[in-house]
Amino acid sequence: MLHGCADHRADVVLLAGGAGRRYAAQAPGADKLSARLADTTVIGHLAGRLQRPGRVFVVGHPLAAGAAGPTVTRLQEEPPGGGPLPALAVGLAAASTPLVVVLAGDQPFAASAVPRLLAALRARPGALAAVGVDAGGRRQPLLSAWRREPVLAVLGALAAEGPLAGRPLRALLARAALEAPEAVVEVAVSEAECLDVDVPADLERARGLLGRAGPGGRT
Repeated sequence: MLHGCADHRADVVLLAGGAGRRYAAQAPGADKLSARLADTTVIGHLAGRLQRPGRVFVVGHPLAAGAAGPTVTRLQEEPPGGGPLPALAVGLAAASTPLVVVLAGDQPFAASAVPRLLAALRARPGALAAVGVDAGGRRQPLLSAWRREPVLAVLGALAAEGPLAGRPLRALLARAALEAPEAVVEVAVSEAECLDVDVPADLERARGLLGRAGPGGRT
C-alpha cells in the first residue's frame, strides 16, 4: 500500500511531449495519447489507474483528455518539444515528494508496475533510481522511480555540460551510474506494462490485451 504515511507519498510525472510522428504518419490528424482505449483515452487509461498518494504532472500534452482531475497538473517543458530531459526537469521542479515516478504517457498499462518500482527503490537507500527491465533485458527509463533531490543534482550536472533538449533519458541513467556504483536498481516489468502506443497497431494490441486479460488494474 502507498497510502497513509507521508513518507510513502510519491508524485508521478507523465512525459507526454513527443510529437507522435510515427502514429500520425499512419493515422493522419490523429493524436496517440487521445486515441480511444476502452471508455477513455490512452493517457486517461494510465492516469486513471494510478493510485494517488501524491500528485500527477502531465508534461507537454495540452490535449490529455481523460487525465484531468483535482490531483492532475499540466506543465510545459522548455523548449516545447525539447524531449524527455527538459520535461523531466520541469516535472521534478514541480514535484514535492522525496520519490518521483516517471512514466511515458503512451504506456496505458504502466500503472501496475509503480508499486514494485517504489518498493525496490525504498529497499535500496543508496540507489538513485529503480528502472523497469523488459523480458529481453532492456531497461525502460520511461518506466522508473527516482529520488527527487539527487536526480535534480544529476540533471544540473548534465545541464552544465550542454542543453538538455534533444538528449535521451538514458543519458540521465548513464550519469547516475557515474555518481554511484549501484545507483540503478532493475525491476522486471511485463510485456503489457512496457507496451507503448507508437503506431496504430500498438493501440490494437492494447485493445486486444484489455479484451483478453484486462491488464492495467489499479496500482
